Amino acid sequence: MKKYVLFAFALIVAVAVKAQGAHDFKINEVFIANPEVSDFAGYQDEYGEVGSWIEIMNTSYTTHDIRSCFLTNDRAVLNEKLSAPERIAMMSLIPKGDIRTNLAGRQFVTFFADGNTNRSSLHLNFKLEAGKENFIALYDGNGITLLDQVIVPADLKPGYSYARVSKEDPNTKEISYEWVQLEPSKVTPNNANDGSQVSDKIADWKEKDPHGIAMAIISMSIVFGCLILLFAFFFTFGWILNRMAKLNRVKAIRKIHESAERLVVIAKEGAETKGIEMENYAAAISLALHEYMGNMHDVESGVLTIQHHASAWETKDHMLRHTPELHHQ
Repeated sequence: MKKYVLFAFALIVAVAVKAQGAHDFKINEVFIANPEVSDFAGYQDEYGEVGSWIEIMNTSYTTHDIRSCFLTNDRAVLNEKLSAPERIAMMSLIPKGDIRTNLAGRQFVTFFADGNTNRSSLHLNFKLEAGKENFIALYDGNGITLLDQVIVPADLKPGYSYARVSKEDPNTKEISYEWVQLEPSKVTPNNANDGSQVSDKIADWKEKDPHGIAMAIISMSIVFGCLILLFAFFFTFGWILNRMAKLNRVKAIRKIHESAERLVVIAKEGAETKGIEMENYAAAISLALHEYMGNMHDVESGVLTIQHHASAWETKDHMLRHTPELHHQ
């Protein structure tokens, strides 16, 4: 019982963490290589070539792996009538086995949209075209859940990137995000976008807590708080299991005592009672006598009420066959 409960609990936690981790991935920046800009020294792949790329960010503060997710530039995947295999056939799989797809908190990974999947796991099977509107979508590993999408406008300037930049409302202090074009000097593959609120917050925190004392206190408080909660959970869970085990042992001991009492009765009063105590026999006999002597039944006269009535149906002549007569000729 304990193993099944722990297995179910672990399975629920694993599914919840995996689902939450997938939704933390966001498309952060897109660069489309333009043949009109031949002298631009952009982000190069493993072969030293500059091409179009898509940057994905892990927006959480915990490590998640983006493997088995999908990227695509085909708008047809938005058709809800498509099945998962039909939609997967239109997308580019992010394969397993590359350590670069395992993103720590607030970390980035850049995929090259050049159609050269034979180069490495960071190359996609589609290309992005300059001067045209490009649709980009990120799907979960099931091929059904849409994690993020963006439409890069056709008027994206050569050498510019289309980036997701944070914006703070001066009145409410709420953080929102908007997509803007960043000039070539601010294009930052595998890094936070220029003007991002994340960088500002980190700088403010460093300024307010230069020695990291407040960060250490907060971190230790969170850790010890989680440990206290885990201790309370497992202590309560263990107490419940021990309580159930004790109840089962009490039931088993009671059965043993009952069997022992029957053996004692058989030894004292003989096998005729079959282990049933004489008090039970006396109680049953007393109850039977009480019912009989207490006029619980109807008063019977003891005389049969069936009387004889003469009828033609019972004459012997009707009941016996006539003897055939013998005639001599």
